[in-house]
Amino acid sequence: MADNIASYVLEGVANLIEQAGQDPVTIARQVGLNPAALYQSDILISELKVNDLFEEAAKVCGDRFFGLKIAQIKGLDMLGPLWLLARNADTVGDVITLVAENMAVHSQGLSVTLENESESGVSLVFEIVRLKLGVFQAAPRNTAITQMIEVCLAAIGKELRGSLGRGWVPQYVQFRNAAPTDTQPLHKVFGEHLFFNQDVNAIRLSRADIQTPNFRNPLNKVSTEAQGIARRELESSVGQSMSFVQRVARIIRTLINDQGVTAGEVASTLNIPLRTLQYRLKKHNTSYQVLYDRAREELARHYLEKSELPVSAIAERLHFTDTAALSNFFKSRVGVSPRDYVKRLRG
Repeated sequence: MADNIASYVLEGVANLIEQAGQDPVTIARQVGLNPAALYQSDILISELKVNDLFEEAAKVCGDRFFGLKIAQIKGLDMLGPLWLLARNADTVGDVITLVAENMAVHSQGLSVTLENESESGVSLVFEIVRLKLGVFQAAPRNTAITQMIEVCLAAIGKELRGSLGRGWVPQYVQFRNAAPTDTQPLHKVFGEHLFFNQDVNAIRLSRADIQTPNFRNPLNKVSTEAQGIARRELESSVGQSMSFVQRVARIIRTLINDQGVTAGEVASTLNIPLRTLQYRLKKHNTSYQVLYDRAREELARHYLEKSELPVSAIAERLHFTDTAALSNFFKSRVGVSPRDYVKRLRG
């Protein structure tokens, strides 16, 4: 959640507040948040306001575990394209590594790291970064971060159950805060082994957990959830001078990590006919294929430069038929093969 972030992260929160018999608009105004952000997905809001809203809602609704309920509604789709990238990872270990390595791109206020890596497993550690107030920003009404931390821990747990099974629980979970009077809701979400007053907020995965293959879409097509995220990403760019070509390119880059993307799926995300998409791109002296190939080249460069993935894995991730197809594509655009490109980078 970069500060500022699109208000789609608050989808479902108003309903949760109403179910508790409270008024979402009143609570939003109490923390200085535009109430429209609770009902529209394209409003830019401060990360500080999101945390303030969660804490205020928990107090007003008398629900110590408000954050756990948000996580069950939202899950990791709160992370937008980063969630899509993680879902396309090969193993559970790759999922948490991608989340940790790329969180800084998504959020200024949330830090995620991998720590205590050993033969027994790894800890995924979440910390809230204290953001500085803007010149015209009022101090937050609430300074506690309990709800946000529990949202994060529960959301990653929910996502991991997609690969590890509905009954999966982590080896243990650590919380910086003291134990609440009633710990049963936390046990229900995280299992038996909870530790409070710890040095970190962390969820522990076993070695077997992180080696488990990640869930993939068996139909090998862009999921409904992915298209929904792309639409929300698109909505959040309204009024920010993003051209039509830029919008198409952004959708391609967002969806390509789900299970690949066709021109028809891009058109569907934009709510326009395929012919209209093709016509408008032609008017801008480009095409879907040009933008798609550019995205694949950029992502191939990224994986070769920033990851240790073998060329075969990169070819599969970018939906080439085989390694040779990726090699031919890359050499035609960059001038060297992927392997020679890596050798050149390493001197």
